Amino acid sequence: MSGGYGQYNPYGDQGGYGQNPYGQANTMEQGNGSYEMNQMGQQQPADPTALLNKCREINDGIADLRAKREGQLAAAQNGLLDANTAKEDQVAHQGLDLIEDEVNNGFRYLRDLLKKVKQTPGSGDSRVQTQLDVTSRNLRREIEHYQRSQSDFKKRLREQVRRRYEIANPEATPEELDQGVDNVLMGQEQTFQVYGARTGQAHDARQAALERSTAIRKIEQDMMELGRLYQEVAELVHQQEPAVEQINQDSENVAGNVADANNQITHAIDSARRARKWKWYALLIVILIIAIVVGVAVGVTQANQSTKQA
Repeated sequence: MSGGYGQYNPYGDQGGYGQNPYGQANTMEQGNGSYEMNQMGQQQPADPTALLNKCREINDGIADLRAKREGQLAAAQNGLLDANTAKEDQVAHQGLDLIEDEVNNGFRYLRDLLKKVKQTPGSGDSRVQTQLDVTSRNLRREIEHYQRSQSDFKKRLREQVRRRYEIANPEATPEELDQGVDNVLMGQEQTFQVYGARTGQAHDARQAALERSTAIRKIEQDMMELGRLYQEVAELVHQQEPAVEQINQDSENVAGNVADANNQITHAIDSARRARKWKWYALLIVILIIAIVVGVAVGVTQANQSTKQA
């Protein structure tokens, strides 16, 4: 059971999605961010097609996590539930821890990748924004499915802890049983004492209860972190809205300025047309005046010539 859990790499064969995304998750959270999306975080707006491809890769990663949850995680959970000896419990618990860590790191990696796409210039493109919203919902939905799966598994583990505690303490009253289970689940393992005949079965029951209580506490811690991660993913969508609204407002302002400019151009054309029309009127008047002056001059000249001839 333990041979395959630690070697599983869900993204290692995805052809460029990331050779070791789980190992990069913590590095990105520290602000290093030395992975493929760095090239898109420059000042120049990225090609919308490249951003859409990144969204597709995130969705592929979500599908990988879903397959892991439904396959390897479910198998590991059943392995711990079905374990009957202390050795089986230990091996199953180790395998389950590896699977849960890979899933949790996968969620962190996809969260960081989605955030990087959101912060890339050009992500305000309507096509990119629509796909980002869809991708964000897909990621949150898978987180919800994982949380539900872990919650159901936690309930089954608690039931087993109670049964194991009862086996190890057959003489305990119902009140002592409830209190003992609560103490074990809170990590107070020293309260789990094996009374009566210290049989191998009782010791196995004690070990099984301790293994399951440890698994329950880890699930509770993971659920708290996933709750914060879910909220961060949800807030990414809202963080984009002011920028989109500003873009829309800027577009409206540009449209208004263009309309004003068009009106001014129209007025200028009308004014130019009126000016040209008055120029023609003035030119006609000048031509008429010149014609009159020339006519008068010609008439006077002809009259003078007639007088001389007479």
